[in-house]
Amino acid sequence: MQNRKKIEAALMALASKEGLVLNGQDKLVMRTSLSNVLAAKERHRQRMSTGEFQWKKPEPRRR
Repeated sequence: MQNRKKIEAALMALASKEGLVLNGQDKLVMRTSLSNVLAAKERHRQRMSTGEFQWKKPEPRRR
C-alpha cells in the first residue's frame, strides 16, 4: 500500500511547482480527502479478497 505521507508530500510539491500557495485549510482538505481515498481503496481490497458468499437456508425453529 502507498505511504500516505509520501503521496501527501508529492501533492504538496506538485502544488508548489505550479505556483500555488496552500494555506492550512487547503492542506487539511487535501489530507482528509487523501485519507478517505486510501480508506476506500483498502475497503475495496478487503471486499475483493474475501471468499464467495454462500447463503444457507435457516433451520426451522424448535418449539
